[in-house]
Amino acid sequence: MPHIRRDIINLYGIPVSQIDNIKNGHDWTTEDGDVIPNSKLTTPADPVRSYAYCSDTRYIPGLHKLIPGASTLYHESTYANDNQRMAIKYKHSTAEEAARTALAAGVKQLVLGHYSSRYEDETILLNEARAVFENTILSDEMAVIDV
Repeated sequence: MPHIRRDIINLYGIPVSQIDNIKNGHDWTTEDGDVIPNSKLTTPADPVRSYAYCSDTRYIPGLHKLIPGASTLYHESTYANDNQRMAIKYKHSTAEEAARTALAAGVKQLVLGHYSSRYEDETILLNEARAVFENTILSDEMAVIDV
């Protein structure tokens, strides 16, 4: 929903009872018959944001159909490609698989997490994912991430 411009509402003395109509796109007509366009009474709504969380799961080829266009996807990336067999055996995903899901879903940002303790440096996971989906970052404990 658009945001009401309180300064303009007050300027024209528009009653509170009319705010919902204005939020729904209606113009305002003053007592003198002047039409105040809705575009002067409101500012655009904030963009819709969504967050998808896929962790502790094997790679699922059709998963992208459940999260189309999410703003941010958190996806486990327990293994790098050199441990594909481990990923299959223990039902986890690789960083590249997470990136393929992000790409197919058309998400805006991929956040990797749930790493195997075998990786002291998760850069290999980041690089493998970025080769498929550039806007990828690594999660970290206590990190604050824009959605």
